[in-house]
Amino acid sequence: MLTKLFHSKTGAIVLAYILVACIAVIDYRTGYELSTSILYMMPIYFIASRKETSHTTALSIALVCSIAWFFVEFTTGQPYSNFLILYWNSLVRAIIFFAIAFFVKKLVNEQQKLKQMNEELYKLNVEKNKYIGIAAHDLRSPIGNIYNLSDLVLDNKSSTNLNKTQREFIGLINKISYNALSLLDNLLDVAQIEAGTLKITKSQQNYLEFVHEIIEVNQLIADKKEQQISLQCSEEQIELSFDRSYLGQVLNNLLTNALKYSLPQKEVFVKISLQDKYVKTEIVDQGMGIREQDKDKIFRPFEKAQNIPTGGERSSGLGLAIVRKIIEAHQGEIGFSSTYGKGSNFYFFLPSEYTAS
Repeated sequence: MLTKLFHSKTGAIVLAYILVACIAVIDYRTGYELSTSILYMMPIYFIASRKETSHTTALSIALVCSIAWFFVEFTTGQPYSNFLILYWNSLVRAIIFFAIAFFVKKLVNEQQKLKQMNEELYKLNVEKNKYIGIAAHDLRSPIGNIYNLSDLVLDNKSSTNLNKTQREFIGLINKISYNALSLLDNLLDVAQIEAGTLKITKSQQNYLEFVHEIIEVNQLIADKKEQQISLQCSEEQIELSFDRSYLGQVLNNLLTNALKYSLPQKEVFVKISLQDKYVKTEIVDQGMGIREQDKDKIFRPFEKAQNIPTGGERSSGLGLAIVRKIIEAHQGEIGFSSTYGKGSNFYFFLPSEYTAS
């Protein structure tokens, strides 16, 4: 009951006045030989920093503290050279007390406003992600049908009756619908990540074997530009706990970017090493690198560097933002280093009680 009282507005004011009385008694007992005037700041700050109290209440406590200090100084007969100095000191002290009460209360009010705005922004962000997820999910089905049908028409058996122009148009439809599907998948991932509903299901697996599989798939893409992907690791086996689907998305994205921004006939290196209780994976390319002014944009959603893919590939600007969130969901860290004109090194660390041989 007593705890509840002092957590209320009335209880806080009562406690503040008790503090003022106690400080005044201490001030009176110590006299002019030991100044305790700084203690008067305690009840002022206590009241001014509470969100349920008003400016008037805070200033009232400051006034009471000023009067209490003046009364103690007056009754203890502090030896001033001139009696007017007592009134001058009282005025200065009152101004200080009032200023502290006013600015602390103003700061608390501003913090409350900021907190309310953040809560509103959070609610709006949740609503935004909800509608993005719904829209992306609803659009995915018809666009997926368009892609599947165009893919079916382009099949060798189905396309025998098509002329060259028709094949080109249907091929364009196929490519655009595939890009749209990729964008919608990215939007769904972003909506899940920001809503906190991204579910990472980790299991202990052979990490090197997994990386080999990812490299084999991406080598087919690399072959189109006569590029080579090479794996470098001094270990024969590394056991790591991770979500196969999401980590595959991470490696595919980083390798795709490395190939995308590298010139034909260049080599991309995948380097894996053990560092303390972490497994470090690096994707090193020999591409154009990243400009200094673009480095802050790299992991932001919908932000793109000014670099142009060497093979005319497209990008939604969502890939690396999703990659970072997936690595963070694995309790890992991601970063990069890059020198413009020389290439980039994207790396990430994953925690592991690994078994190496």
